[in-house]
Amino acid sequence: MDYDPAMATSGIVGSPARASAVGIASGAALVAAVFLPWYEGNLGSPTVPGARSGWESTTVAKGVFVLAVVALIAALLIAADVADVLPLERRTAESLAWLLVASSIVAGVLVGYRLARPPGPAEFLSRDIGLFQGVAAGGAVAGLAQLARRG
Repeated sequence: MDYDPAMATSGIVGSPARASAVGIASGAALVAAVFLPWYEGNLGSPTVPGARSGWESTTVAKGVFVLAVVALIAALLIAADVADVLPLERRTAESLAWLLVASSIVAGVLVGYRLARPPGPAEFLSRDIGLFQGVAAGGAVAGLAQLARRG
């Protein structure tokens, strides 16, 4: 019987087809989250500018962007393998799945850190949608990995 990457169920994320679908969605959501508003000033427009994206607010967001692009590329390579466009060896596909999970989790942790500890002066900032989307996207791959380990 030939190895069919779409039907494989072992490894960190279960089937590569599931890993690629969730990885592409979470990678794209993380990339988008970096450019969505992360913080908004509570004072007023003369004192504090309006909503600021993660890219504008902190260098952590730039690291999240790099990790999200790495996760997205890994997920796209896995998807290409599943579609038989770019055949990969089983170990390579599993390594890409690990890279996808690790980069997504680290990106989610970094966004979570900025959610818990906004840049100073934090008492004048409220958190915005981009931070929450980033944490959710990073957690999606971590949740997928947990489900795969149970099955």
